Amino acid sequence: MSQFQLRDGTRLWAEQYDNEKIAIHLGQEIVLEQWGPTDVDGKTADIQLDKQGAVEVRVIDQPSSNKPFTISKRRFALKAVGEGAATISGKGEDKAISSPLKVLAGEFKYHKGMAKDLLADVGRGSDPSLLYQLQRLLHSNTNNLFNQLNDANVAKMQSSLACGRVAKASGDFLIGKVISHSFEKDSSYHKPIRKVTSRDDVEYDPDVMFKARQAIAKHVKSGHPVMVGCAMDPNTAMLSAGHLQATRMGGHTVLIVGCNDTATEFLYVDPYPGGSTLKYQGGVAADSYPPKCFFLGLFKVDSWEDLVGRGPVLSYKNNDGEWSGFRYLEVISGPKL
Repeated sequence: MSQFQLRDGTRLWAEQYDNEKIAIHLGQEIVLEQWGPTDVDGKTADIQLDKQGAVEVRVIDQPSSNKPFTISKRRFALKAVGEGAATISGKGEDKAISSPLKVLAGEFKYHKGMAKDLLADVGRGSDPSLLYQLQRLLHSNTNNLFNQLNDANVAKMQSSLACGRVAKASGDFLIGKVISHSFEKDSSYHKPIRKVTSRDDVEYDPDVMFKARQAIAKHVKSGHPVMVGCAMDPNTAMLSAGHLQATRMGGHTVLIVGCNDTATEFLYVDPYPGGSTLKYQGGVAADSYPPKCFFLGLFKVDSWEDLVGRGPVLSYKNNDGEWSGFRYLEVISGPKL
């Protein structure tokens, strides 16, 4: 029985331990490994495609073994040559125990409305390990890089509350250098405040917020994800020198990975599973992204808050995840121009 995997032995499960697949941007070629036992004659099964037109297969190595009933490995390449899907499997193997790999080929599009989408830029690359990690994120696999509550991240950070550290480490690995900030007074976006009796007490200067959004968009458009501090439950205990600290109870940190042309909408990754939910409206058309990704959200400039006197709040109110209703996320700190 052949299986198809990364060269370190990682299987390409999109969800838990099923639905093996990989999406490849049109024109890109990735290298994977075929692994499995030889037959009675010591032969490794040929790799076969169920249909032509979307994917081409190129064998790179000879099988590592020609002895009967031993494990054999070899590298092969998959190239996306057209829009569509195909399945690869071991020729002649019993379908009842086979482990086929679905290959989705096509243009990896940006999330709807984004002038820059750093997740899509990863999806347009040819590193299969990064494509695999991106796939797990977009399909809400609980063991994706960004889940602050999965066992690997809790062990690594020695905490289940390390949203900021997980966002930075995972962003650095998947995308590239993350732009962070001090989370102190010098990186605050809201006006100074002495105490918080309700969210209405937190106000924003239009000029400050305009410059803040431009700064975030500039970094994203240059290829760098941006960490921003948020509040879902602003309270007096979060204050330090008149400014809310996202690192205190009632705060949260997320990673901005996309923006529109006018810097009024920002796609972000939320390390807290189910805190923010959003359907990813980008990627390869042949792939079937879930109705909700439990790790994505979309900040927008809230003109209503501006109208009632709080100023141009950058928030995600259409969320139906945990940060919803009165606990919606709003951006309170980040990099400045």
